[in-house]
Amino acid sequence: MNPFIKELLKSKAVESKGPAPQTSRGRRESREAVRTTGFQPSSFQEPANQGTSQILPILLKPLVPASAELTERSQPVALPKLVQPQPSESGLGANTTDGRDPCRVQGKTSKEQFLPKLPAAKPKTSARLMPKRKPSEGGASSLLECSDENFSYLLNSKKLLKGKPAREAVETMDESEVLDTILAHLQQSLQRTPATDPRQATRRLTAAGISAASQKTAGPQKSPKTPSQDKTALYYYYGVKLRESRNKDLVCKHLHILLKLAGQDEDREAISEAVGLVASCHLPEILAILGDYGHSVRKRKSLQKPGFERWMRATLMLCYGYAAVGAKAEDMFPQAELFVAEILFQMQGIDKDEGMKRCFLRSVVMITKALQHCGKEDFCVPHKTELATGIIEVLDEEPLGSCSIQVLHQAIITISCLTAWKPPLDSDIRSSLVCKSVEKVFSLPSLEVTKLRAGSPAHPTQTQDFYQQTVNACNSMLTGLLSESPNTETLKEILLHTNGWIESPKKYERGRAVSSTNYILKFASERSDFAFTQEFSLLGHLVAMLSLRIADSVKDIGMQAAEALYYLHRIIMGQQERDMEKKPKNKKGNIVKWFREDFLVSGPSVFFKNPTKIAKAFGEHLAPSQISELALKAIVHLRHEEVAISRGAGVLLSSFLEECGVDVQDLPTMIKDLYQNLPAITDPVTKEETLKALCNLALKRLNGVLDSLLECSLECNKSIAEMWKALACEPHLRMRLIRPLLKRLKDKESLSDIDQRRHSTSLVPIAATNALCLILSSPEPVDEIQGTFAHLLIALVTQIYMVIGTGRRGSNSSSNAEFPDTPLGSAIQALKNLITCASYGKEYNILGTQGCWDMLATPENFFEGLFQLMRVLFEYNKMHLNVTFKLAYTYLHRPHIKERTIGMACFTELLFHREIGPLYVKQDILDVLREWMGQPCPLMQILSIRGLGYFLQHSFKEKALEPFLSPLLTCALDSDRNVAKESIKTLHNMFRHLDTKDYAPMGLTLIPHLLRYFNDHDSEMRASSIGLFGMMLKGMKDGPKQSLKEDVSKAFVPLLVQLTDPWTRVVSKDAFATCIHYMNWGDMPKDLGELDPNFAPFYVYRTICKYIMQKNREKLPEMAAQMVDSLKSRFTSHREAAAILIGCNAHYMKQDLSTKEIENIYMTLRELQADHEPTVAKTAAEAIEEFLRHCGHRVNPKTIHSTSVRRSSMASETRK
Repeated sequence: MNPFIKELLKSKAVESKGPAPQTSRGRRESREAVRTTGFQPSSFQEPANQGTSQILPILLKPLVPASAELTERSQPVALPKLVQPQPSESGLGANTTDGRDPCRVQGKTSKEQFLPKLPAAKPKTSARLMPKRKPSEGGASSLLECSDENFSYLLNSKKLLKGKPAREAVETMDESEVLDTILAHLQQSLQRTPATDPRQATRRLTAAGISAASQKTAGPQKSPKTPSQDKTALYYYYGVKLRESRNKDLVCKHLHILLKLAGQDEDREAISEAVGLVASCHLPEILAILGDYGHSVRKRKSLQKPGFERWMRATLMLCYGYAAVGAKAEDMFPQAELFVAEILFQMQGIDKDEGMKRCFLRSVVMITKALQHCGKEDFCVPHKTELATGIIEVLDEEPLGSCSIQVLHQAIITISCLTAWKPPLDSDIRSSLVCKSVEKVFSLPSLEVTKLRAGSPAHPTQTQDFYQQTVNACNSMLTGLLSESPNTETLKEILLHTNGWIESPKKYERGRAVSSTNYILKFASERSDFAFTQEFSLLGHLVAMLSLRIADSVKDIGMQAAEALYYLHRIIMGQQERDMEKKPKNKKGNIVKWFREDFLVSGPSVFFKNPTKIAKAFGEHLAPSQISELALKAIVHLRHEEVAISRGAGVLLSSFLEECGVDVQDLPTMIKDLYQNLPAITDPVTKEETLKALCNLALKRLNGVLDSLLECSLECNKSIAEMWKALACEPHLRMRLIRPLLKRLKDKESLSDIDQRRHSTSLVPIAATNALCLILSSPEPVDEIQGTFAHLLIALVTQIYMVIGTGRRGSNSSSNAEFPDTPLGSAIQALKNLITCASYGKEYNILGTQGCWDMLATPENFFEGLFQLMRVLFEYNKMHLNVTFKLAYTYLHRPHIKERTIGMACFTELLFHREIGPLYVKQDILDVLREWMGQPCPLMQILSIRGLGYFLQHSFKEKALEPFLSPLLTCALDSDRNVAKESIKTLHNMFRHLDTKDYAPMGLTLIPHLLRYFNDHDSEMRASSIGLFGMMLKGMKDGPKQSLKEDVSKAFVPLLVQLTDPWTRVVSKDAFATCIHYMNWGDMPKDLGELDPNFAPFYVYRTICKYIMQKNREKLPEMAAQMVDSLKSRFTSHREAAAILIGCNAHYMKQDLSTKEIENIYMTLRELQADHEPTVAKTAAEAIEEFLRHCGHRVNPKTIHSTSVRRSSMASETRK
């Protein structure tokens, strides 16, 4: 128990001697104002709060009139109604009560203005607790007397009437005797009515009922049941007599007896009313007795019957309430804290039943009413926080969705009464009150359920109107809490608990939530003292939810939501209106546009189904964080099951992003949510609005949108494709998309790895590649990319080189043209789309036919594919050639090695086109090539040598090329075959620009090295090596050397074999003649150089071989070995030429070759006889026949037999 309660209980209701506190009224109210307005404070008289007076039910039961001798007091308090009064069949249910004067004027209506009913309810005359007594015009009492004649049956048992009026008989009796007589009848009445069956309790008799019964008794009609027989009337009569007594001891004695009379709930009510009557004259005695009795009940808990303690505590709390109302203002005010402390004391330490809760709530209301009559300004209700905590406990114990709501209704009315007084409740207490109340009220059954259950035996007094009154009472309670501290902080605390119900799936719950929100916002908008104590952080969330509910399937909810937005905007503009003339700008520093528009004239429906106007009205007032919150809320509702809601969310999102997208915060989260929710949007209209919202946001924040979209673009799927294509279809965005994506494509800083393998790259270029692949997928040419074609071309090629090997190799990597499944496939597809969009359709088809895309997809053939791309792409259309070459040059200075490599590859391969040479200074290009030729990287050497070879198609002076000769000769001798190959090709082209006599001796060491490439599988390499061999041999001017003659001798057979190759025929013929000239054989037949091996090859080769054998027969064994090697060549012409040479030299071999060599040649020819080429097989057969004719005697017969059998078998298989 709280310390203040203990101390107050010890003091036993000692009256306070300090100055009287004052009530919390904004202005002093006269007693006449109290008469006309009831208990309500001034704040409740504002337009938005008038609904409170329309729904407060009566809390107190009616009382029976007392005598007319009471002293005149101030006007009583009109208590709010708890339950709609039910008509009584007997006419006694007028339910008129009065807490101060027990009498009412007969035949006249009170001049007091009672609380009005709901607009939908029929007007009824509200009862008063204690009607005020007024003197009549004739000086006699004009108020209804509680006549002793109505209780004359009490005197019949005493036989005191004897024809006398009951009043005269009572005056002859002693006070104690009268009270004992009433008490005896009360005890007999309690015995006749079992206390265990509350349904059999006697019906209460109200003051109006007694008056009506008296009039009926005087008339000719008889009432079946007179008021004198009513037990409640006895209690009331008992209280009147105790009040009239001046014997304090006698009053205390009977008050003790009165509290011990156990009975039903109506006994509790009647006892409390009696105590209230006595309090007007004997308040100190009542407080002392109630305090003593309350402590004795708690001390004797173990001796009492089950439930008695709860019944008694409830009775005591109700007695305190009636005592507060019945006491004089000057007596009650000093004891206000004691009243509150006592009822709080009785509520502690026990399980509460419904009776205790209702008595607690009613007593709190009556105490607040009594305090209102004290007329003290700025008075603070004692222990208001503790009272609110007790009400929270009551609310917490109420079940959710219950059809029995009397306690809930009472609790809400009690909170409304407390909010009229100072001090304002703490934020935590207020928040808890709102949370509990809203939860219980909003979850009440729907109107359809209440229609079925209203008037049922379980809830006979609860009508459908009563449920609606409870909801309205809750609204008034919320505005009452707001009126304590009318500012944005309090408004936020309240709306935090109502907002969650706006999204309820149940129509009636969200309907109540939207209606309450509208009611609260209207109240706040109409208060001139409503203040913005801090930024209204809930604004964005609130605007979002209300805007979405405008499209609700229930039209009334949509209208209520639109009105709520209207009042919310009035609140914002009302705050700003004060400073508008001085500074017509909002917090962002922008001039407010909407203040001068016509929405004030349009009325609350201005926002109904008009998201665009909502965005214009609220957009300029929302903070960046609130805009983001609103947008995220709308995104969540894009996939709402109701199509109207989802479409409304799409339009709302699009409108706000168009209006204030530049101020959006947390952009990555918003784009990610859009991306994740897009697949779940089934309605095409909603999806269209969603993509439009994305475009509106991109128009405001392009770079932020691109970066956020790229985070979602690591994989190509339908959702991300729709988003990128939507951006590309926007005319104002299409031109602005390419360059930012190109910039991010060139970002090679490693952010994270694709996988754990050694191949890794930045995620940003991969995402940018995917985006470009989708944007460029349009089959129509895109004019916007013409200015960036070269940049995109080299950047995409670089990206392919970066990611090559990270995905699956081969053409399958780019098989899905719409959604490539690997970074490599996406990069290749983007390159294809780029070439198509840039109107290179013919070149695209050629590249596909030559297998360029497959070569680009494999690491082994990547550069071959790149070389092919650069040659074919600009073969016909030269529009982008110059720009591409310049850009390739800039790539030579990039810090990343792979970028430099791609730059060098493009730079050198573009030199293949003759248009490049005249546009630039040749020496500058040569300097670049020479610099890269000295790099240790073999690839760099190959590219520079290849470029030099292309560039040599232009004319050059010897001095410009001389610095390249020595490096090229060194590279030609390199062990790396690729370096040597490119060097030999380039040297062949270079010696066309040089004097061979001056520069050929420098390559003396290269001549033996060239012989190994005479039979190379690369035709170009064979031609270059043979041509270079002949050119260098011509330039040798120091006379033949023995070593060089040996090398020349080794060249005869390869050169003879190459005479039949169309690729090398010309250079081989020239080189062969040069070799004979170098050997200085001199007597060569004049027509030898004019022979054509393709025409009568046996004759030609026989003539040549005869000449060579005459000059160089000692080299026949080496030459025979070369012929055998050529029989195994991959080229058909080489195998055929070698077979002919063997046949032509067979008669020389029989003497100069060993048996082993003879048999080896025979076996090789036999294998060649089964060649898949018919011409080769035929030539081999002829060569064997010639060979056996001259050398057959040296071949082992068994070998000949085995090969013949094998040959016959193979021939048979061939015929089959």
